[in-house]
Amino acid sequence: MKAYKLVQWGQPGQYVDVPKPEPGPGDVLIRMKAAGLCRSDLDMVDSKPGSAPYANSLDPGYILGHENAGYVEKVGDAVTDLKIGEAVVVHHMRHCGNCEYCTDNAEQHCEAFKRNAIGMTRGCGMDGGLAEYLLVPRTEVISIGDGDPILYAPLTDAGVTAYHAIQTAIQRLKPGTSAALIGIGGLGTYGVQFIKLLSSARIFAIDNIPSRLQTAKEVGADETALFEGDGTAAAEQILSQTGGRGVDAIIDFVGTAGTLKLAAKISRPRGRIVLVGMQGGTLEVGWGLLATSCEFAISLGSTRQDLREVCDLARSGKLRIDIEKFKFDELDKAYNALRTGKLNGRAVVVFP
Repeated sequence: MKAYKLVQWGQPGQYVDVPKPEPGPGDVLIRMKAAGLCRSDLDMVDSKPGSAPYANSLDPGYILGHENAGYVEKVGDAVTDLKIGEAVVVHHMRHCGNCEYCTDNAEQHCEAFKRNAIGMTRGCGMDGGLAEYLLVPRTEVISIGDGDPILYAPLTDAGVTAYHAIQTAIQRLKPGTSAALIGIGGLGTYGVQFIKLLSSARIFAIDNIPSRLQTAKEVGADETALFEGDGTAAAEQILSQTGGRGVDAIIDFVGTAGTLKLAAKISRPRGRIVLVGMQGGTLEVGWGLLATSCEFAISLGSTRQDLREVCDLARSGKLRIDIEKFKFDELDKAYNALRTGKLNGRAVVVFP
């Protein structure tokens, strides 16, 4: 079958021919229908040999693609609850089911698949879905009923990662509180919608691209702030609009030094800053640098239960899912559009 592999660090992915996999007793073979593309794909192919966090932790030679959806093609003898042709999505994060994290409802931290600062996932250290077929254990597959795999594919990472991050702060968002989301790209757009669905908090959307702020307003943001320069103007605007109170929960989907500094400036005492973005920024903390009793957390990935809940929200028609479609043989074009910021929605590769 045709597949798209990261063959060597620092080189673009390549189309290759690989054997079509066969399911073992507990496996599901999926005929791929859609695979979402992610900025982390570019981070991986751009990695120089030995560089963190990918090339110092993983071996190249795997099929890319970690936002995967399709149809059941074949199942192993032990799989009895899925039908051939059933539409499914794949939870891309691996889990052993036995370590203390897996048994304590934190499977995204699974020790068995941890490699330094990252975890091995579908399309990141292990074969992903940019191929005609994808073989996965039954435990990683979630049925979507009559849902469209093309629309659901980006929910398996962009959507569910944003959802999990929001869930780590949602208890803070009581009536009268506020939330700020920094970075209104693929994840941030979902983040605005999840907070709108799960709370009555006043939502501030922050980005450096005006058109993204317009999208944020369309999906539920109450206020927008343009990030310019070092972010001082955006911080002053938000503090003014909250009457100097500050923001109760801040989700940073970017993760630069500038966005983290902004988060610290606008957080109120007992606030919570959640970092999702992996752009290498650091946050200086200490008395006078961060609001008192403010919590800082790094949100990693998601759980299968998170993905089930996100799929349920999509099934009920409560999510706006913006995508731009590409054919499987247009991956170079798709990744170039992703790299240059020319996409209108999440890039989704559609298979015949």
